Amino acid sequence: MRTKAFLTAALVALVCASAWPASAAAHKYYASLARAEYNEETKSVEVALRVFADDLELALTRRSGRRVYLDKTKDAADLALGYLRETFEVGGRDGRRVELRWVGMETQGDVAWLYFEAPLPEGPSGATLRDRVLLELFRTQVNIVNLKYGGRKLDLVFKRGDDGPRRIP
Repeated sequence: MRTKAFLTAALVALVCASAWPASAAAHKYYASLARAEYNEETKSVEVALRVFADDLELALTRRSGRRVYLDKTKDAADLALGYLRETFEVGGRDGRRVELRWVGMETQGDVAWLYFEAPLPEGPSGATLRDRVLLELFRTQVNIVNLKYGGRKLDLVFKRGDDGPRRIP
C-alpha cells in the first residue's frame, strides 16, 4: 500500500514538472520517468526516458570531465549512451546485462527525452531491470519505470540505496 502511495505522489510530481516554467533555474525534486514497452516484433524493450536536461548535462559533465550541453556538444548523444549503459540496466533471464542500443534524443524546454532499446529475444518475463540514472547526483532522486508487456503493466520505483536489479514477473 505504501508503494502505491509513493508511486502516486511521484507521478503527481512528474505531472507538476511538466507545468513548471522553463525559466526556473532549479527544481526542488528529482525524478525521472521511463516508459518502456516490449515490442514482440523486434523482441526488444523500447524505452523513452524523461529527465531534467540540466541534471543530465551535469551528470555528463562530471562523467566526461568537460562541460556538456545537450544541444551544443557534438558528442552529447555518445556521452548519453555511455552514461545510460552504466546506469540503466536490462538483463536477460540469465541475469547478464544486455547492450543498450541508441535510438535518439530530443530536448523540449527543460526536459530531455532519451530513446533507446534493449534486445530481449526470450521476452521480458524473468528478465531484470534497474534504473540508477542520476542517483549518484541527488540524494532524493526517484526513478519510475512503467513497463508494458504481453498485455500487462508493471510500475517500478528505484531510489538511492536500492539493492540490485529487479526481476520482471
